[in-house]
Amino acid sequence: MRRAVIGLMVVLMAVPAWAENPSEASAPEGRFHLLHDIGDVFTLTWGGAQTAFALPTLTYLLPAAAVVGGASFADDQVQAHFKGHDAHDGLARAGEISSYLYYGPIQAGIYMAGELSDNLKLSDTGKKAMASLLGAQSIIQPLKYLTRRRRPDGSDRQSFPSASAGAASSIIPAVYHEYGLVPATLTAASAMFIGFSRIYGNQHHLSDVLAGYAIGLGWGILVETYQRHQSRWTLVPMSEGRTMAGLALHLRFD
Repeated sequence: MRRAVIGLMVVLMAVPAWAENPSEASAPEGRFHLLHDIGDVFTLTWGGAQTAFALPTLTYLLPAAAVVGGASFADDQVQAHFKGHDAHDGLARAGEISSYLYYGPIQAGIYMAGELSDNLKLSDTGKKAMASLLGAQSIIQPLKYLTRRRRPDGSDRQSFPSASAGAASSIIPAVYHEYGLVPATLTAASAMFIGFSRIYGNQHHLSDVLAGYAIGLGWGILVETYQRHQSRWTLVPMSEGRTMAGLALHLRFD
């Protein structure tokens, strides 16, 4: 699983040319236009990265960092309550299995359901969820190897941040934006269960899980912010056949 995520990160870091001008590409006709939609996913991921450098991002980043930093002081006390549990306990195992679904199967399933039912909103939700997953893991996976924090059970040094919490929480902004509070709350409850199970099984500290949540939610918000910005104005070619006639400015008012 980790190798697959790292492979996707390598592709992402290449910054394909179409990521610079997503509005110039038009979707091909037909129900399954997979290559174009994969391009959309990487465009959204790269767009989220560009949005991360905007000044308003600090209004999210600084409080999130403060919460994670403050939680780190309570790591030992929290973990003491779960002493004796391990990754093979029933609840911990259920959380681990559930987390695997958020490493692509759920996101791809939402997209495929949208394609099969010709539901554009559902397809867009799947694409944004996949973009958020890629973006979040492109931060989380390197941090694991840079920080080399030991897990509570001592099994390895890849505790911080929690990739499972990041994967599960990265889908929440897309679900909230497209479908509202109730579906997003159910998704958040699933992410909370996964995070708790990782602490319960002594696989992560509290601050590891909170950092994973912060990164996952943060990248999901960046993708939503980028898409809203892109959808407000677009320059599109005006042509008949092969003759270019000019450019049209398309505006969207919400």
